[in-house]
Amino acid sequence: MLKKILIGFIVLVGVLFTYAALRPAQMLISREMLINASPEALFPYINNSKKAYEWMPWQESDPDAKIVYSGPDEGLGSKSSWESKGQMGVGEALVVESTANQSVKTQLSYTKPFAMSQLAEISLTPLESATKVKWSVNGHNTFLFRLIGIFMDCDKMVGDQFEKGLLKLKNLVETKTPGK
Repeated sequence: MLKKILIGFIVLVGVLFTYAALRPAQMLISREMLINASPEALFPYINNSKKAYEWMPWQESDPDAKIVYSGPDEGLGSKSSWESKGQMGVGEALVVESTANQSVKTQLSYTKPFAMSQLAEISLTPLESATKVKWSVNGHNTFLFRLIGIFMDCDKMVGDQFEKGLLKLKNLVETKTPGK
């Protein structure tokens, strides 16, 4: 009887590992929101690491994180680094591409709790009376993250944080926009 249970367990683990290995190696998570402001009004909040921290949801999820800024205040080379014993872990965000009033790409590098690298992008698309703001992140899903993804909905978990941050950006910018 014990032998059958052991064989069943090994088969189950094998199926689980095979399923994880066959999951996509690329990860893409994105959310978007319409904000009643021009790209010019929004751009400073995505191009400046300190201003971005005003609306990004990470400070609320890990208020004890230590944040250090280096490089230029905004644009290419603007960098924020963090260290936390909580949810954020240890890592840095470096602006690697900045196109005025259109988009900012940031290379995210995490060292703890797991070594991982991702590319985040926030893009601004002007519409008639608002701007569509899209926040996305993509990167390579290691086998471990594909295995974890079987049990946790990472798109929902990260996507919920993106939505929370975009709503905060919306409230921040719309209250500062003249005529609102």
